[in-house]
Amino acid sequence: MKKAVGAALLLSAMAGLSVWNIRTLDRFTDRMEEKLELSRSCWLAGDDAGAARLAESALSDWFGAEDYTHVFIRHAEVNEATDAFYDLLGALSGEDSAAAGRAYDRLEAHLESIDTMEHVTLRSVL
Repeated sequence: MKKAVGAALLLSAMAGLSVWNIRTLDRFTDRMEEKLELSRSCWLAGDDAGAARLAESALSDWFGAEDYTHVFIRHAEVNEATDAFYDLLGALSGEDSAAAGRAYDRLEAHLESIDTMEHVTLRSVL
């Protein structure tokens, strides 16, 4: 009986940690996506400096969450998203406006991918 109770407690703790992780990641990626949307709006309005400032702020938040991201997110995903941030900042400082649009798309796709990978689905369990 003690083993069953212990197993049930362990399973409950793992389920609770999973729910906490999903909620934390959802809030974190939502904040990143909001800043990037504001940055894209500035860029579309022709305010490259404002767009870069907001993108740098999002990157600062990304680095500020390293204690979380380096534990709960796959390292390859962290590296790819970091690279996408720097690609965006490079595109914003360049002359090619199409490159900035693609860089926003790439970074947003990475953040969305990170978010959806962590969600539990029937397919991921089976």
